[in-house]
Amino acid sequence: MLNISQQTDERAVSYYRHSAEDKQENSVAIQRQFAQQLARRNNVEIIHEESDEGKSGLLANRPAFERLFKNWIENPEAPPFRYVFVYDVSRWGRFQDPDEAAYYTYLCKKRGKEVIYVSKGFPDETHPLISSLETSIQRYMAAEYSRQLSEKVFNGCVKVSEQGYSAGGTAVYGMARQLLDVKKEPIRILQTGEHKQIANERVSFTPRNDETTEMVKEIFSLFVKERYSIPDIVTSINQKGILSANDKLWDKSKIIKILTDETYIGTRIYNRTWGRLKQKSRRNPRSEWIIVPNAFEAIIDEKTFKEAQERLYWIFPSNWRKGINAIKRARKNIRNDIFKWLTEKGLTEFEAQEIILELPIIFSVKIEDEFLCQWCFLISEKTRRYDNALGISVVMDTKKVVDEFLLFSVQDFTSTNFLVFSKNSTIYHSAKIESDKIEETIKLLLKQVKKYKCQFSKRFYSL
Repeated sequence: MLNISQQTDERAVSYYRHSAEDKQENSVAIQRQFAQQLARRNNVEIIHEESDEGKSGLLANRPAFERLFKNWIENPEAPPFRYVFVYDVSRWGRFQDPDEAAYYTYLCKKRGKEVIYVSKGFPDETHPLISSLETSIQRYMAAEYSRQLSEKVFNGCVKVSEQGYSAGGTAVYGMARQLLDVKKEPIRILQTGEHKQIANERVSFTPRNDETTEMVKEIFSLFVKERYSIPDIVTSINQKGILSANDKLWDKSKIIKILTDETYIGTRIYNRTWGRLKQKSRRNPRSEWIIVPNAFEAIIDEKTFKEAQERLYWIFPSNWRKGINAIKRARKNIRNDIFKWLTEKGLTEFEAQEIILELPIIFSVKIEDEFLCQWCFLISEKTRRYDNALGISVVMDTKKVVDEFLLFSVQDFTSTNFLVFSKNSTIYHSAKIESDKIEETIKLLLKQVKKYKCQFSKRFYSL
């Protein structure tokens, strides 16, 4: 006698995923159990299973997920089946772009395969719009779960870093990871791949005090005190046979990396880059970094490090080029703003252009790091005939290149026509003007131009 209840009308392939962060109720075994129950209730035969253990759902490049598409969904020679069983939307993936989750579902649909979420069961054919809306919401919730979890982890790392401790990662060349107990007392040096075992222990950094530490000191000494060029330092070190961090010969990039790393002066820095949720990494502006000076024992003193940064900055032609291009952009932006303002006051375009060329406006690139913030403004002899000059501070690494405005007396400049000062100087504080005072300052410059020029129209003198 035939057992009609055991006959199956359709076939399915199942996909399971369990990540390291998931709770036990999301295990592959439990997902398989629910999938099989759904299959029995609906007379569906599961002919193949794929599972990703310990894999994040943020991206599609998971071995089993890729096999599912390559060997089954997109393979015309695969055994026939109609459904793809997956426990829920989050097991399909926690894609940060919900459209990406929908895209892979569409690829299945395009080849005649329907994705069935086991926790929901087969969709209600009479209300397809409601079912689709519910799935879209669940995709967003799956992505949001990962975002919130990532934010919690990040905030925890920030808190640890603000205390001067390591939130993960390896030690730089010449330094080691130091394990600290609950009282923040040193326990031992952690080896590569070794991690703390107790939650309230902390990890800091400390000099290795071996040949790698001495090599860091020698690199700074050769560059700052001996005034070696970077290629000469490379040659000198390689001749001694001491290898770099990756057990290879030294090159220019490795020397520069040593010379610019603030870890060597005991500074803990976190959040240099953003690269969460498997997204493309990007460099964060320094204003977003977590910087803790004197967090651990230094190898290099601050004075030597500062001198190295000053010499490095001007040793590369790229910095000169970036500075020149930033000033060009700033000059263009400022002139366009003044041109618009003058024409709105009734001057012709020709008159406005001629006046702009006469205005005593000077530019300087702002040089800034952990220890230094200074400017060097230059004036021409033409500018010296005026009483004041508008100084514009330019920054290179942002889209908005104009940074600050300063109004100088030309008497502040030396006989060599340059003025160098830092942010802590009295010149900076006395010269700095707020952006809402710019129009008033431009009017002051125009008065000076009127004093020395007579060929402009009556409209100009009425400004």
